Amino acid sequence: MIISKSWFGENKNGKIQINSRIIYRELSPQIIEKLNQNLSVSHILNWMRHQTTEAFRTQYKKNLELGALNKVVGDWNEFIATSLLSEIVIDKNKNQGILCAVFSLPSSRLQKEGNNEVSSKFLSLFSNKEFTNKESLSKIAFLKNQIFLSSPDYIIVAINRDKFATTVQILLEQQLSAPDSFAVYDFFKGKLQAQDLKAVASLKTSNRPDRRYQPLFEAAMVKAMGYVLQQNWQYYMVTSKLSSADRTIFSTAVAPHGIALEQNFNLVDGTYLYNRKEDLVPLIESAIQQ
Repeated sequence: MIISKSWFGENKNGKIQINSRIIYRELSPQIIEKLNQNLSVSHILNWMRHQTTEAFRTQYKKNLELGALNKVVGDWNEFIATSLLSEIVIDKNKNQGILCAVFSLPSSRLQKEGNNEVSSKFLSLFSNKEFTNKESLSKIAFLKNQIFLSSPDYIIVAINRDKFATTVQILLEQQLSAPDSFAVYDFFKGKLQAQDLKAVASLKTSNRPDRRYQPLFEAAMVKAMGYVLQQNWQYYMVTSKLSSADRTIFSTAVAPHGIALEQNFNLVDGTYLYNRKEDLVPLIESAIQQ
């Protein structure tokens, strides 16, 4: 195995860090080969974990910290899922009237004072016109700078094919081979109408008890906005491991705005166990049917 020294580096505090994107790019030909062999994602991630551990031991003559490795495994899991989702929607776009796209968002950050852009990368997807009088998002226009939520892992949209067909297909092809790119988000930013958004999805290798509720907060915000705006936005959980606690919470949790309205609105619309490409096909099909 030929290993680039750029797999590892020092951060500003002088600590050794794992360059997850560089490792993924350099291993991508073998990753693609393994995916084409229909090997499971968990098998591929374990192989990448082993390659990285051995490379670190060779370079630094010591063992890699497990916590640091677990974080980058989460990154790799998302990159693989992005490639698989891109492949699925590319195939579907060849055979249906609407144009579907799935993509990740950059992390949401608070804007500096004087910056008029909303802090939420989710809301930044929508056209400014959508927030004007009597348009689809006008009911939350006065609140948009006070709506904070972390960027969901995936956005799924279905739009009029005549608008962007050629460009979107090219960008999805690029995303398939470069899943760490935000080029699709950059293209759609400020262009979407509320009705274009079909679903939001959270992707986790597993749901640690102390982090289980972060995606549920995202779900609560998305579903509350959807209710007020009369949009049937879906929220899906995608995970490689599903505990009995996860299954209970994700299938039965009530949306917070349902409590205020004394109605039992589901917070999560579907949970998908994911280990191969075919596991993600029902998620895309469910989203675009909305």
